Amino acid sequence: MLAYSLRRSSKVSRARRWLRGTLMLALIGQTIHFVVPEAHLGPLAPIFVGSLTQPAIAVLLMSTMLAGYGALTARYLGGRFVYGLFGLSALLWIGLFFGAVSAPEKVALGQAGWITAAFGAENATLSLATLGYWLLLGTITLVAAVYSFATAHLAEVANRSMFWLLMTPLVLMGALIGVSGSSGLREIGWLMQISGLFGVTYAVLSLRVLDVRRIFRLTFASALTLAITFLVIVGAILITQNIPDNDPNRLLLVIGAAAAATALYVPLRLFSIALVDRVFGAPTEDSTAFVRQYSQDIAGVVELPELSDMAIGALRNALRVKHAGVLLATSENNETIRMEPMRSNLSEMPELRGWLPRSSPIYATLFEQRRPLLQYDIEYSRDYLEVAPELKSFFKQLRMSAYAPIIMQGQIIGILAMSAKSSDDPFSPQDLELFTTLATQTGVALRNARLVSDLRKARDETQALNRDIISTKERLELLDSVKTDFVTIASHELRTPLTQILGYTDILDTLSQQPMIEPDRVGVMTGNIRKATERLEALIADMLDVSRLGLDAMDLRFVPTSLDAVLRLSIEPLQENIKQRKLQLTARGLKGLPEIEADQQRMVQAFKNVVLNAIKYTPDGGRIDITARLEQDADDDEVIHVEIKDTGIGIDPRNHELIFEKFFRVGDPGLHSTGATKFMGAGPGLGLTIARGVISAHGGRIWIESSGMDMEKLPGTTVHIVLPTQLTERDKSTSRFEVTSPYASSARLPTPSAGLPIQG
Repeated sequence: MLAYSLRRSSKVSRARRWLRGTLMLALIGQTIHFVVPEAHLGPLAPIFVGSLTQPAIAVLLMSTMLAGYGALTARYLGGRFVYGLFGLSALLWIGLFFGAVSAPEKVALGQAGWITAAFGAENATLSLATLGYWLLLGTITLVAAVYSFATAHLAEVANRSMFWLLMTPLVLMGALIGVSGSSGLREIGWLMQISGLFGVTYAVLSLRVLDVRRIFRLTFASALTLAITFLVIVGAILITQNIPDNDPNRLLLVIGAAAAATALYVPLRLFSIALVDRVFGAPTEDSTAFVRQYSQDIAGVVELPELSDMAIGALRNALRVKHAGVLLATSENNETIRMEPMRSNLSEMPELRGWLPRSSPIYATLFEQRRPLLQYDIEYSRDYLEVAPELKSFFKQLRMSAYAPIIMQGQIIGILAMSAKSSDDPFSPQDLELFTTLATQTGVALRNARLVSDLRKARDETQALNRDIISTKERLELLDSVKTDFVTIASHELRTPLTQILGYTDILDTLSQQPMIEPDRVGVMTGNIRKATERLEALIADMLDVSRLGLDAMDLRFVPTSLDAVLRLSIEPLQENIKQRKLQLTARGLKGLPEIEADQQRMVQAFKNVVLNAIKYTPDGGRIDITARLEQDADDDEVIHVEIKDTGIGIDPRNHELIFEKFFRVGDPGLHSTGATKFMGAGPGLGLTIARGVISAHGGRIWIESSGMDMEKLPGTTVHIVLPTQLTERDKSTSRFEVTSPYASSARLPTPSAGLPIQG
């Protein structure tokens, strides 16, 4: 066995070195014990003292072998504490060694009767310690095997643990009986140990081991059948023996007894088969009729979820698996295949997406060799050692045990997957053959279903594209009408101040020809000219700001400031207009808010435009409420959420985004009023565009909430503004723009009034 382990390349190689060490120690110990079992060390005897005889050395070597076997068990079953276990065993062995050298044992280790003497004789501490050491190692080894079996995630791993659990008692008991020192028992122990180590060597050097459950099932069924047959035959013989030889009906009675035994045997045999199936699970039935029926059932299925459910149901019925599913395979390019589970009512695979390289051995097995693949092979076979960890993790997260390719006319369509059986039995070659056949039968229906699904997807995308085209067409028509309205409004906005300037210029020209000019009249006229000029300048400045927003050329200079100061400076110029319109404006929650990094001049311009918009579309006597609060955004960053709510006419939901477009305004442009703050007065439709540009440039967001537009019910509008308290360097963008707007000029802003109705 040692020579075989040295020349054979194991597919599960991580335990091979520990196997060689265990076999080497067993070989040395058995050789020393059986060659000259009663001799002392000869020339080496003066080196040691006490009871270190050759049988004692054999006991120590067997102890070392058991320590190596425990480490081998931990390594083979995937334990993480193999080196710690071996180190602990080495320390205990050293203690036993020095005890064997110096301890005055009444019955030395390895001598006949040393095991029984350990429990009754005096001066048997070393023997008792040795047995305790063996008991500890044996317990740890058995517990490790049981734990591996109980926690196995694959049936093949559980079967391997079960096989190891059967071999371990042979190794442990064989080693103990082999060094018992009793003639006859030593040979029996040696045979037990050899048998156990043979099974261990077979398990380590083989990728798969015998199906233990199947062997148990066959053994139990055979034994039960033999017992029933034996009882029936013995019963028939006993009955015929009681028939007298001179009975004229003896022959008929014997034939009747045989017939009765035969009639009794049949139900007993059926009962034994049912009992075996009940205990171990029924074997797979003839699959020919099942595959034919499955092919007929899925022939007309064109819905992917329905097809997936039928495939899952077929696997559950035919192979009695716990779960199953279908992976859709799509060739993205000449190098990779995209895999994603197909969702259905019965599928329990997680929503994952993986990519399978065509150079992977998994691809070669499934799609080139067209063979089924076990999850056990992916995790334990050396053929798949080079598979990328991400791909192994993808298959492991699917929680499936076997995969079969679905290929139709050379085209890769998908992968059929199934989990372990309900009985936790490993898959037999017949099971995998049926599994592959079902995958092949699924290919035709899956191809048709995917074609139908792709056609429906293309139809839906076309319909969505058509809706987008119609929506874009309507939007363009609306924007085109907006531009037309802008021409009307802009011409009105421009003509009004120009008319005033020209009119007062004519008056001044007429007055200049008179000998006497009243200074008061001149002052009034020049003041009106100045107002008209400022209004004209404001309109031109807004138009320039909008053009710079489109070019991302706004010059922002960020400094720490408070939202309280920004709102006060925004509302201060509108105080007189608010009083004239008999509006009630309040602001709450501004006190105690953290400072923000902002360009104060631009931020004042943005909030003023929003408040001005609320004033224009709120009837006289209405309310405008401003509230602010500190919140956490989706990234757990601090933001300030400002709400500006009015009791105005509201905004149609269709226009919630359009009002931020350039030149867009609500209402008939023919009803345009030149008053900047008059009800429904409006302007050129640039205020909210500038506001959104400024807010966005500060890393914030602005949006509208309103149930609709109603001149009578006045549903009102709420403008939401969210600003971060801290800006990243990415948000701080400075460019080539010098501010020219009168509301955001480089001139010093006015000091806010203390009488503003802002509440903490």
